[in-house]
Amino acid sequence: MLKTVVVKYLNAEDFREFGKVIDIPNTPPPKTGEGWDCWNYLAMMDTSVPMGMGLVNTKERNFCVEAMERHVSREELLIPLEEEIIQPVAICQDINDPEERPDSNTVQCFRIKPGQGIIINKGVWHSPAYPVSGDTTYLFAIEKKPDKFGDEMVNPWSQFQKGEKVGFKF
Repeated sequence: MLKTVVVKYLNAEDFREFGKVIDIPNTPPPKTGEGWDCWNYLAMMDTSVPMGMGLVNTKERNFCVEAMERHVSREELLIPLEEEIIQPVAICQDINDPEERPDSNTVQCFRIKPGQGIIINKGVWHSPAYPVSGDTTYLFAIEKKPDKFGDEMVNPWSQFQKGEKVGFKF
């Protein structure tokens, strides 16, 4: 069965249950200098070991999610570098259940513009991001430590509870 979700533009209120939004503020910068403005500490990550950085070249494909992963011991930062991306996420029901699978009824999809970013909360289910159109690249950062349930496996992806799929549209 295919469920369909409407993509939302990223905003802090709608994304709150999944994590934090990083965006250029509408307030004056607390630090300025000749030729630069700085807004520091827009969002904080809970880290205990060094962060690993990586790049994903996400390729144009059907807007259909068949499986998701989660990191129960770490938050994850995502920032589109070139073009807009769509990030599907789903609610974690029990962060301590190693057998949990994502629930298609809780999936939401967020459209993220370059200049914005997200920090995905611990335990939140997510798939790789999708490009809005054409191929694009996004940066991710995550603590370099093993996850409680071993998501560094070759295939950490879990299908939805009832084998469903989730499509999305604008």
